[in-house]
Amino acid sequence: MKKIFIAALLTVLFTACERSSDDIVSPNTPATPGDWKVSYFWDKKDETSNFSGWTIRFNAGGKAEAINGSNTATGTWSKTSTKFIIDFGTHAILSELNDDWQIVSFGSNNIQLKDDNPLQDDQLHLSL
Repeated sequence: MKKIFIAALLTVLFTACERSSDDIVSPNTPATPGDWKVSYFWDKKDETSNFSGWTIRFNAGGKAEAINGSNTATGTWSKTSTKFIIDFGTHAILSELNDDWQIVSFGSNNIQLKDDNPLQDDQLHLSL
């Protein structure tokens, strides 16, 4: 009985440690420097044109900034090994980007994300 308890306890501890490593978010540095543009946005249809003229900066400290001419919106971002979380609050256009996106690829010039819900086919691609 004691061996079963110890095995169960170790399994729980191992699973908890494994899960928590992905949940740690530390946006102390920019996600990747530069002015990012939405190069593709799919939400039941192609809505890329809604973001025409907007550039997004993922700044240090988890701060996000979107600029379109004289319009500026602020938000937040964070990143784990598998997720890229964006939140621009209730902004009329940029709130469409709010999600805890699953990372498909994360490069220095291109970020490809998809909805983490398998029942959704939303996609977000950002490029420099």
